[in-house]
Amino acid sequence: MRRAHSGLRTVVLCRASGLGLVPEPAANDFVGVLPDDAPVSTWVAAARALRQVWRYERVAALAEIDQDKAAAIAQDAGLDYHAPELVEVVNDKHRMRAVLAQSGLTRVRAEMPTDADAAVAAAGRLGLPVVVKPNGGRGSAGVSIVRSPDEVRDAFALAARLGADVGEHGACLQVTPPMLEQFVAGPEFSVECFTIDGNHHVAAVTEKFVDERTHVEVGHLVPARVDPDAHELIVRYTESVLTALGVTWGVTHTEVILAPDGPEIVETHLRKAGDEILELVRDCTGWDLDAATVLQAGGGQVEAPPWDVDDARRGRHYQRCAAVWYAAADGPGTLVNVHGLDEVATAPDVRDARQLVATGAEVEALTSSLSRVVRVRTVGADPDATVSRAQAQVGRVRIEVVAR
Repeated sequence: MRRAHSGLRTVVLCRASGLGLVPEPAANDFVGVLPDDAPVSTWVAAARALRQVWRYERVAALAEIDQDKAAAIAQDAGLDYHAPELVEVVNDKHRMRAVLAQSGLTRVRAEMPTDADAAVAAAGRLGLPVVVKPNGGRGSAGVSIVRSPDEVRDAFALAARLGADVGEHGACLQVTPPMLEQFVAGPEFSVECFTIDGNHHVAAVTEKFVDERTHVEVGHLVPARVDPDAHELIVRYTESVLTALGVTWGVTHTEVILAPDGPEIVETHLRKAGDEILELVRDCTGWDLDAATVLQAGGGQVEAPPWDVDDARRGRHYQRCAAVWYAAADGPGTLVNVHGLDEVATAPDVRDARQLVATGAEVEALTSSLSRVVRVRTVGADPDATVSRAQAQVGRVRIEVVAR
């Protein structure tokens, strides 16, 4: 952010487990650390004291973790940021559904049972199949599609266990109970948007590829392979969701399923997409959402993208295609080596080939986004060929693991 804004001075307040992620700590006027379990009121009090010395004029939190603290600090100081209520709703999937249902933007019923017996009863009321997941989960951790009553208890136990896995690299931002919701069949997409002064600008509709067993994302393609009418339907639905929730600025990443009777939200986030999706967007459209996010967060004015709004809604603004594909280890163990990555990196149309886990680290079979070991990003003129090329190049990589 300092590089994007000449003369910008920064102070940092972070949780203890996140201190190692602070870039160039000595370049800040101040870096303060609070315990991971410090309540929001403590963060607000600390920020209020800091403002007596460093009269900061902006508040920024570029990732999901501790956005609730940033929102409370900004509200207390009278500064621009997402409203605390918005952050709370977006990070509470069950509550988000209730809010959107009031606007007619979701038809999916959901419940939050308190134990396994209640979960079995809830599944009966909702009707099988149902999705069981941590209410505040991330990275697809703990998500199960339950198709018979016998599976409900195990799925509930998994969601409860991972709902207690919290922290910087945990499955959840905070301890969160399981929830059940009706299953929606259909292809899944994400919509990358940037909001300026309350106006939502679509950057891309991303096609998502999910592992059938674990429901973890294993690939993405921009633009999604949908016709212009479907593209516009997805985009307009997402715009309505963001408006109903009260999003007035910033980058968002919204996941939707295109059901036979129309789009249905999975979740939305007040942050940029992960998985190199923004790199795919930049490859396909030329719009650097990373740069726009940093510029806006630091108080700069972000210009609207150069394309016509209606053209973007119908997917007529893409210049080419881009895809990313992932691979994980076959089973648990210690990562010894990743073979073939250097050769893949120099292959035609490969933009990036990267090892995601350090050699010597403990790895596992695919259970969440954090399980993935390598990724390859490709570009091309044809969507089918581009995603096939990414899959093929990942297939050339061999992940060597010594079993535990």
